[in-house]
Amino acid sequence: MESENDKQIAKDDKSKSKGGFRDLTGIVLRISQVIAVCFVVFHIYTAGAGPFPNLQQRAMHTGFALILTFMLLPFRKKNAGSKKIPIVDIIFIGLAVWGVIHIVKDYNWIMEHPAESRPIDFFLGIIMILLVLEAGRRAVGILFPILTSFFLFYTYFGMIFPDPWKHPTYPIDGIVQVLYLSDMGMWGFVTGISANIVAIFIIFGSFLLFTGGGETFIDLSLWLTGKYYGGAAKVSTVASALFGMVSGSAVANTATTGNFTIPMMKRLKYGRDFAAAVEATASSAGQLTPPIMGAGAFLMAEILEIPYLKIALAAALPAFLFYIGIFSSIHFESEKKNLGKVPEDRIPSVKQTLRPSRSLPLIVPLVVLFIYLFRGYSPTAAAFWACSAALVLFVFTNIKTKEIISRLKIVIKGAEAAGRSLVQVVALLVCANMIIALINLTGLGIKMSDAIMSVSGNSEFMALILAAMVSLILGMGIPTTGAYLLSAAVVVPALIKLGALPIAAHLFVFYYAVLSALTPPVCAGVYVAAGIAGSSWIKTAWISIRLALVKYIIPFIFIYNPELVFAGPIHSVLLAFITATIGVIFIGAGTMGYFRGDINIIKRLIFLGGAFLLLLPGTSTDVFGLILLLGMACYQIWMAKNRIVPKRA
Repeated sequence: MESENDKQIAKDDKSKSKGGFRDLTGIVLRISQVIAVCFVVFHIYTAGAGPFPNLQQRAMHTGFALILTFMLLPFRKKNAGSKKIPIVDIIFIGLAVWGVIHIVKDYNWIMEHPAESRPIDFFLGIIMILLVLEAGRRAVGILFPILTSFFLFYTYFGMIFPDPWKHPTYPIDGIVQVLYLSDMGMWGFVTGISANIVAIFIIFGSFLLFTGGGETFIDLSLWLTGKYYGGAAKVSTVASALFGMVSGSAVANTATTGNFTIPMMKRLKYGRDFAAAVEATASSAGQLTPPIMGAGAFLMAEILEIPYLKIALAAALPAFLFYIGIFSSIHFESEKKNLGKVPEDRIPSVKQTLRPSRSLPLIVPLVVLFIYLFRGYSPTAAAFWACSAALVLFVFTNIKTKEIISRLKIVIKGAEAAGRSLVQVVALLVCANMIIALINLTGLGIKMSDAIMSVSGNSEFMALILAAMVSLILGMGIPTTGAYLLSAAVVVPALIKLGALPIAAHLFVFYYAVLSALTPPVCAGVYVAAGIAGSSWIKTAWISIRLALVKYIIPFIFIYNPELVFAGPIHSVLLAFITATIGVIFIGAGTMGYFRGDINIIKRLIFLGGAFLLLLPGTSTDVFGLILLLGMACYQIWMAKNRIVPKRA
């Protein structure tokens, strides 16, 4: 009989095929599976034994990804599901292998002659740049490769641009030298983070989910929230928070938990648009939720040159406030519309959910991860030991030979899925690294920073508005990591000059890069959720923005109130956290228009005004905000007691 894990794996494979992958068969399928598993084994080995020299490690990492990209992703989306690899893609694979082997084999010569290049270097450099752009187009869409091409054009034709954007023209061989033969271009620090940190965490997350973690997260969410008003929507929030801690992807989070929670909400008479909006909003915070926050957080740690654990700690309170905010919005909307609870027969018992055979392979690896991080180990080493713990516990919790073999097959499927997931990350990060190299080469980052300072008139608030707009615009059609990297290069320096803490400035642009998944017109998370629900994406996006209003506000708050990123004495942090928590709860009441009864526009504004005052730093704003909120809350409670309120189920 087919196990639940086997069904989930089959479902995942099917969804990947529909999502743009080829549907390979026979020996070609087996070859792609072997390469994907070898990709994963390479990263597990180098995480445990230590990486190869920079250029070699990064080139091999990129080479595996390029091979899988041209094997699995067709030239055009409409050819998804095709069963053969055309000859042109086989040529691309051969050229990618040649370009990578050249870097690995001639590593010593490249290091000894940093300012020199040979005709073969120039030829392979041009080929590799074109292959990376094409891989990026297939993996993440046309916009990011177009952006990369623009920066290549700007670097080469710098003299034709007006002041202050004009710069000395760089010859084509010099550009290729930087991008292909140095550790600043496609083998730069962003690719290094992808090769040494991001990859092993994606592998770790894939192992957790393929060994039953996703199902356990959903069952635990059902047990925690299913029996309350709006239980199905609250299940979506909690499941997305738990899943987001290990997935780090808004779209993956939406697709995985949404396939369970959205149909359940629809069966319980929730509107299609509301069901899709709840899932899209809850899932969008996966990259902001510690302990695993996606590639952007690891990049942030490297840029700021601080331990990743400090990034996770700084992100903890804002992430908690976001989930409290959406949870409150869902609660008030559920009471307003009398949205039902999850039927009792659908809620698993805690004993069933947390039985050792299910919980230990999930909980122990996360505990191991935390222990190694707190003991000062690198994120790579911590993820290696967490992966090892997950695999050993899953495979050997049942010592029957047949069961062990069955579980080993699941592990191999998990490794294959991780290899496929890396395909959609690596090309993006290599393109991003090329853009950053070209920005630094041309001095564009300094010019953009000066322009923001000039337009904002040295006003921190105006600079923040501009930073938010730039991050949202860059994120339209571009994955979060790419949008964050570009925003960090051109916006963050201006915010720091105006007095923002570096970590708060980076988190600010990171938040808005993530919010691009919810913000029209290009909102990938909304599209996925609306597709599952069969809803209007425009209506879904509007409801998502209302539910996520707190998320648009929080970045401004931790710039002005840095205690929320643990910058200050503990008593100040605690006070800021308490007042902010109260504030975001009542933002939910104001945006949904309900608190112990419907509230009109005037009452909404009072609730929102009091909530915003609590979010601002300062004792006087806290006191005035509390007075407004307590007064309005008491009035609403008194009104509810003095009128007939329909009994709720």
